Amino acid sequence: MIGTKRLANLRALTESVIADNVPGDLIETGVWRGGACILMRAVLFAYNVSDRSVWVVDSFEGLPVPSELRYPADAGSDFHTYEQLAVSLDEVQENFRAYGLLDEQVTFLKGWFKNTLPNASIGQLALMRLDGDMYESTMDALTNLYPKLSPQGYAIIDDYHAVPACKAAVSDYCVQAGISPEIIEIDGVGVYWRKSAGPSRHVEVVRQNDAVASQEMQIAHLNQALAELSGNVIIRLNQSLADRDDSISAFSRQIASLNQVLAERDERISALLSSTSWKITKPLRAVGSLLKRRQVSSRITLKENVEGKK
Repeated sequence: MIGTKRLANLRALTESVIADNVPGDLIETGVWRGGACILMRAVLFAYNVSDRSVWVVDSFEGLPVPSELRYPADAGSDFHTYEQLAVSLDEVQENFRAYGLLDEQVTFLKGWFKNTLPNASIGQLALMRLDGDMYESTMDALTNLYPKLSPQGYAIIDDYHAVPACKAAVSDYCVQAGISPEIIEIDGVGVYWRKSAGPSRHVEVVRQNDAVASQEMQIAHLNQALAELSGNVIIRLNQSLADRDDSISAFSRQIASLNQVLAERDERISALLSSTSWKITKPLRAVGSLLKRRQVSSRITLKENVEGKK
């Protein structure tokens, strides 16, 4: 659902906190079927990182009914009516298990964010990915998690441009927290920023060109992996097509050879029929044909007479 660019961005930022030794765990609030969390856990596995956990936080029952009086930005929200967004905890765990990534480095936190996040035993965070869609869900996550985000850690907002209430929550929280992060575009929907290492704002700025280059590089890696995965199948398919083409070519050559023989035969017949000798001997051929028919007829009559006398 989040698309190739947001997946590539998540991989790049996860690799960044590992390379830069940014302390803390990884977390996503609003996981749906768990794909983004599975990717984060896979990156940790690929780099043999065993001292970080992935927090998988969701109600596993869909989105909450909007509290319109407390959060007017959520007025009219109907996300809670989308049954397809309610994916059970068992199904998400099974998805982790299918990739061999359901282990002690994955922690599930079930319930509404307002009830679970304030008392959760979440320590330091290196990366937080927020995908709660609504103002309330986004604000609950920022309020309870952003103070735990390490300097140089990343905050990713999935629905920043897709849901106005989500963007409003980010803006309001930044004002309340007194921060002015340099928000970086991912794909026209999601955004992210890097937390400042100190009071100086320029440390928090990540050059957008570098970010885009990183995304494109990660997309290239994903495409390369896909090509390698399907390479053998493509080679076999190409070989089969080549063999088929060779067979068709051989058959075509046989047809062409036969057509040449038939053409030569037709030319000889045509030449014979148009020759003077063929025309001159036509009466003789007619007489010969008549005599043959009479001989055959006489033999049949003689045979019948002999059989009758017997």
